[in-house]
Amino acid sequence: MPTELTKAIVTGYTDYRDDDRMLTLFSAEHGRIDCKARSCRKSTSKLLSCAQPFVFGEFELFRSGDRVTVNGCDVRETFYPLREDVDRFMAASLCTQLVNGVIQKDSSDEPLFSLLYHTLSFLAYTDSDPKDLLIAFLLHYLDHAGYRPSLTRCAVCRRDIRADAILFYSAEAGGAVCAGCPHGGKPVSKLALEAMRRILLLPDEALNRVVLKDGLRSELLPLLRASCMNMLGENDKNAALFGQFA
Repeated sequence: MPTELTKAIVTGYTDYRDDDRMLTLFSAEHGRIDCKARSCRKSTSKLLSCAQPFVFGEFELFRSGDRVTVNGCDVRETFYPLREDVDRFMAASLCTQLVNGVIQKDSSDEPLFSLLYHTLSFLAYTDSDPKDLLIAFLLHYLDHAGYRPSLTRCAVCRRDIRADAILFYSAEAGGAVCAGCPHGGKPVSKLALEAMRRILLLPDEALNRVVLKDGLRSELLPLLRASCMNMLGENDKNAALFGQFA
C-alpha cells in the first residue's frame, strides 16, 4: 500500500472514538487532506505532538482507497505562543477555518498556503496586533478567492471615485460605491479604502508591517467580515466563525 510524505498545516480536527482524532491538513501541493490519527490522544502516542491545531510538519500518510491515515510526522513548527494568548488564538482559529472553507482536495494552492503560514508565524512570534494581522489576512484571502474589493472605482458604475468626498462600502456590490449609485452599504472613509489598497500591495512576508489606529481597525473589520460573509454565505455557522471579531 502506498505511503507519501507531504508538508502540511493542521487546520482542523475532530475527536473520534476514545483516543483517535480526525485531522484536516492543508498541503500546498495536495490541498485539503482529511485523515485519521489513531490513538493520538494517548499520552504515549508518537502522534500526540502533531495532532494539534496549527502544527506544521512533514506528515507521513498511508492511503488505502479513500482512507488516509497518519503514520508519523516530523514536526517543524507548533506556533505554541498562539495557545498562550486568547486573542491570537482566536485570530489564528478564524484564519484556519476560513481556509478550510475554500481549499479543495487534490488541488495545489501554494499562494494560500504561504498566506496562512506567514499569518500564523506573525501571530505567534511578533508583537503585531492580532486584529491588524487578521485584517491583512482577510484582504489577501478575499483577493485570493476572487473577491478583491473594488477600492478606487465604484463597484456599480465603475467610475473613478478617488476624488469623491462621500463614499459607501457594499459587500454585495463588491466594494466601494459612489453616492450616485444604489448600494445598501455603509459609509466608508477614504482613509479606510486607502489602507486596504496599501495592504493588498504587501507580500505575505511583510504583513507584520500593518499597523492601524483603533478607529481605522474598528472600521475595517466589519467591512471585511461583511465581504467574507457575502462570499461564504450568510448563515449562523459562518457568522459564528468571526466570534469576538464580528
